[in-house]
Amino acid sequence: MKNKNLLITGCAGFIGSHTVDCFLEDKNYSVFGLDKMTYAANEKNLKLAFENERFKFYKGDICDSDFVENICRENNIDWIINFAAETHVDNSISDSKEFLKSNFLGVHSLLEVCKSNKNVKLFQISTDEVYGVASDNVCFSENDKLNPKNPYSATKAAAEHLIKSYVNTYKIKTLMVRPSNNYGPRQHLEKFIPTILNSLKNNKKIPIYGNGNQIREWTYVKDTAKAIKFIIEKSDYNQCYNVTSNVEMKNISLVEQICSILKKDFNDNVTYVEDRLGHDQRYSITNLKIKNLGFKKYSNFENNLIETINFFGESFK
Repeated sequence: MKNKNLLITGCAGFIGSHTVDCFLEDKNYSVFGLDKMTYAANEKNLKLAFENERFKFYKGDICDSDFVENICRENNIDWIINFAAETHVDNSISDSKEFLKSNFLGVHSLLEVCKSNKNVKLFQISTDEVYGVASDNVCFSENDKLNPKNPYSATKAAAEHLIKSYVNTYKIKTLMVRPSNNYGPRQHLEKFIPTILNSLKNNKKIPIYGNGNQIREWTYVKDTAKAIKFIIEKSDYNQCYNVTSNVEMKNISLVEQICSILKKDFNDNVTYVEDRLGHDQRYSITNLKIKNLGFKKYSNFENNLIETINFFGESFK
């Protein structure tokens, strides 16, 4: 395989930085990182990358299509892997303007780059939330209708439709994943598992929305990174894949498990707060399509949860 040059946007974020590390482990890849360095980015996430001669960092905004196009031309980029996005649902409910800018107009900017340079292909990171709420005993497949229920997931779904329109109209080449909830080292403190750990670390009550019975699927971040690399290497163009380990549990059960691992009394460490507006009850997706492609092995949830707890224990010191 010839050396492939990747532009990974949102490279200093959670999943983006792990994906940078994943590709740099393979000497067939050179990685060029682009990040606006908003509140969700952390330069420390790129510690390993900066030690690698096959990594180069650019600070900038994906909405600046001229800047992105120059990077692509100067470095003979094969793929743009787009993690750059606003992702926190609560923030999208409070104010969705930045979500429209990053998640929709930003994708439009990247598509324009691909349109003007046919050698550049787009790998879009979407979300399982675009499907909306899954009823009991239902798992969404890639062919199911998109039915987003909050401003965040609506902007991601809109970006998907825009991508499909560019594939149809301009014949650009793309790939896409819809991952379930990711967890692991480096995740921003606003997310659920870091919030649990940060609350326990600081002797604060863990906030639980409503009754805590909302159901989510959990996938280890390094598994998602490996899946992305596998898809680039194995898939035909213009395909979409769900990525999930199918580890499904209620939010309250996850809090209980973490309290048990840390030997903390559950009842003494939680507080129930008013539920989020339009809070989706259950997300559930099938990973049969990516399994049929050949990606079948997901790592152990409990072991990875302990690793995550240990990481945040160190980072809070």
